[in-house]
Amino acid sequence: MKKWFAVTIVMGLFVVMLLSGCRPPEVEGVVINMNQQQYENAYTLAKDAVQKYPNNAEAWYLLGDLHGRFEKYEEMNQAFEKSLAIGPTYQTQIDQLQRKYFAENYNSALKNYYNPAREEQDPEKRKELFSQAAEKFLFSHQAMPSRMEPLTPMAVSFLESGDTATAEKYVLKAIDMNPTNDTLMVTVGDFYYRSDQTDKALAMYQRALSVNENSVDAMLAVGEIYSKQEKWDEALQNFKTAMELQPNNPAIPNNVAIILYNESQYLEAIPYIKKTVEMEPDNQNAYELLSLSYMQAAQQYNDKFTETEDPSYKEKAEALFDEAMPVLEGAVRRFPDSSLLWNNLGVCYAQKGMKDKAQEAFEMQKKLEENE
Repeated sequence: MKKWFAVTIVMGLFVVMLLSGCRPPEVEGVVINMNQQQYENAYTLAKDAVQKYPNNAEAWYLLGDLHGRFEKYEEMNQAFEKSLAIGPTYQTQIDQLQRKYFAENYNSALKNYYNPAREEQDPEKRKELFSQAAEKFLFSHQAMPSRMEPLTPMAVSFLESGDTATAEKYVLKAIDMNPTNDTLMVTVGDFYYRSDQTDKALAMYQRALSVNENSVDAMLAVGEIYSKQEKWDEALQNFKTAMELQPNNPAIPNNVAIILYNESQYLEAIPYIKKTVEMEPDNQNAYELLSLSYMQAAQQYNDKFTETEDPSYKEKAEALFDEAMPVLEGAVRRFPDSSLLWNNLGVCYAQKGMKDKAQEAFEMQKKLEENE
């Protein structure tokens, strides 16, 4: 009986020794300090523990945990990788911590900094908010580098806070992670365009079109760049193709009309700008462009009549004034403060021999210009 009791005691001690032997005293010290929320002490001990026990998966896991608590997320993942290389024991806990830090930082960036920054009117406050958003987005990205969500808003935040090089680094990383996302490529193109890197912007928009030939946003962006470069044919091609895909987008025929007007193709511009006016009846700029297109097209016919004395040109000019008059009468009722519209209405009246009405329109134009 005594022998059995002695053996039992010995076996019990052996089991305790086995259990406690699985955790070296230095690692045990890390756990104790963490349980007591003494994280600075635990951090120091954990760094020592992995040096002394480089093949201890728990030591590396605990060090990673502590790196995360001190917002050192790249070091956190490096420690986690070493823990998992030894064995998968802490895989679940590691996944949970990575998701936790990702969500906390990403949500904080959006809610507390990024969204408020986009609404902020004060330039200094706006820049500071974007700077704070960039830091939080970067933390979320470091916590889970495989997640794409932070990359684009992070790049925008770095750009808005003045760090163009870092912004470019992360927008390109976003493309590398998703090489078939044409929407993302347009966003990157917009980034380059806003930072006055037109060549890079154009290349990125064209890359988007190589992925999706029906990307209207890319076509419009390319058209805008070509317009500013006065490459009218290339711009028109992009705008007209975009209009076929989005016939109810009022901005597209407006852009086509502007190009045709700049190319002195006034008659050709009229049907396009009329489409914009029909879709956006409160667009004063569109009405003014339409009125100018009527006036210039009619003048072209009058000039041809003067050159050739062919009465058909005179008739065509008069027909345009007839067509323009009711449009302009409606336009000045809608936009009574536009001196340009009153002037062009006066021209129509004068061409039709309506002297009193022409004089009234010109006087209204003069009055408005004096008050400008």
